[in-house]
Amino acid sequence: MESTFSVIDLFAGAGGFGLGFTMAGYKPLLSIEKDQWAVDTLTFNTSHLIIKDDIRNYKTNKEILDILPSQPDVIIGGPPCQGFSLAGPSKDPKDPRNSLFRYFARWVSVVKPKVFVMENVSGLIHRKNANGDKVLDIIQADFNSKGYHTEVWQLNAANYGVPQLRNRIFIVGNLCNKKIGAPPQSHFITRNSSSEALLPAVTVWEAISDLPVIQAGEGQESMLYTDSLLGDYQRWARQGSSIVSNHVAMKHTPRLINRFRTIQEGANKYDLPEDLKVRKRNGNGEISEIRYQSNYRHLKPNAISYTIPASFYSNFIHPTLPRNLTSREAARIQSFPDKYIFQGKRTMISSKLLKKLGKDELDHLSQYNQIGNAVPPLLSKAIAEHLKVFLKSNR
Repeated sequence: MESTFSVIDLFAGAGGFGLGFTMAGYKPLLSIEKDQWAVDTLTFNTSHLIIKDDIRNYKTNKEILDILPSQPDVIIGGPPCQGFSLAGPSKDPKDPRNSLFRYFARWVSVVKPKVFVMENVSGLIHRKNANGDKVLDIIQADFNSKGYHTEVWQLNAANYGVPQLRNRIFIVGNLCNKKIGAPPQSHFITRNSSSEALLPAVTVWEAISDLPVIQAGEGQESMLYTDSLLGDYQRWARQGSSIVSNHVAMKHTPRLINRFRTIQEGANKYDLPEDLKVRKRNGNGEISEIRYQSNYRHLKPNAISYTIPASFYSNFIHPTLPRNLTSREAARIQSFPDKYIFQGKRTMISSKLLKKLGKDELDHLSQYNQIGNAVPPLLSKAIAEHLKVFLKSNR
């Protein structure tokens, strides 16, 4: 009987990274996540040990080793990336979030897995610290000093069956002092001479067209499937599920619905009719001059989706309906199967506003945040299967 490799997931979020490894046949030993609603999602969908805590609270080797059910073969995780992101609000090299990778590295040093995989935004490649040193060089040197051979994979999720153009980097290390190499692609984005043996990338419509048709303000947390004409991706997504969960559309004003419909008909979002233009918040009806590059993007049915961010509820317009995406539609585009059900509120106002209103107890990751922050499970699965081959050959 084939032995099963094991994995622990740090900064687990809603569990997309770990889910991919589980789908590849790994035994999940432990997930650590500090956000309550993300933990609720993990707990609802999995049966292994989940600890709600901040990884920074484990300050000694003993504290780390004492919570491990057993020695893992692999440690995975995606330390929060806002400090590294070129798109995020923080450009400060001293941002404390930039040092969170050191806690991940500390666990690797203490636990000594055969392999580790750390995910981050592609912008990390260009980041430098206050001294002008490349952050990526610092991270690799840190792991090298712990005895790991490291390499960096730049992967686009669309090349691995995820219906989304999502570029991420993965810092991968192993104790065998060997190069692993990136996992082989299964899908092509642009057809060329090297894509003959690959499948075409999955489009938005191939991902979500079978879901119940609902208008703005409609839908339920639990619905019956209505469409039985399925493509391969949709059949895969429905496995193990008899209902559609998390499929509730946001409420929109008639004006916003008209704006969406006009954009869907081909209008440029920056040149909308005067009555449909974006107004300043609390600006007495004045037109906003701010150009939000990522807002009001119409997802074309026969194209691959743009990157799903944590704030996707205000970013994208459904391919055919004048509304934003539901949690389930975004989960499909992130390659979560339908049986994976998200907990917590669908959306939440900002942490800053919650604090101002005295509602800190609601400052958690909404369903949209959880989905947008996740490593796409099918991308994770491809990585996990590739590492399994390496682990088997280096027992």
